[in-house]
Amino acid sequence: MNFKSLGEEAQGLFGWKLFTAMRYLASREVERAYTSNAEAYPLSGRKPRRDTPWSRQVLVRGEPYYANDAAGIRFAFEDAEKLLGLGLGAVMNVPVKDGDRVLGTLNFLREAGGYRPEQVSQALSLAGKAIVLLR
Repeated sequence: MNFKSLGEEAQGLFGWKLFTAMRYLASREVERAYTSNAEAYPLSGRKPRRDTPWSRQVLVRGEPYYANDAAGIRFAFEDAEKLLGLGLGAVMNVPVKDGDRVLGTLNFLREAGGYRPEQVSQALSLAGKAIVLLR
């Protein structure tokens, strides 16, 4: 299993226009481990985890984040206008956990209204396959 095949499986289950994977490091930094759009979201260096409601929910408590409109994108992401400008108005951020430790996230984005709440469980079902990729 690699991120490309994981992305293909996700595409078949619920679709996406942008798929990224972030690694959450013990240093409390995050780094992009995979991107489907290297032009807009390149693989890059590390950055500190900001203390936000989103990071506490997803990276600390290990709970998924779901939003299906521009307000939900703006609530969670400092680069919201960039995402919205790319036509991405719905998101599912899925924590990848090894036991209680959050290793990172799988991030699926598409047009506003593109996801339904029940699809979060489908996205969560992929997280176990990403454990070895984010260790």
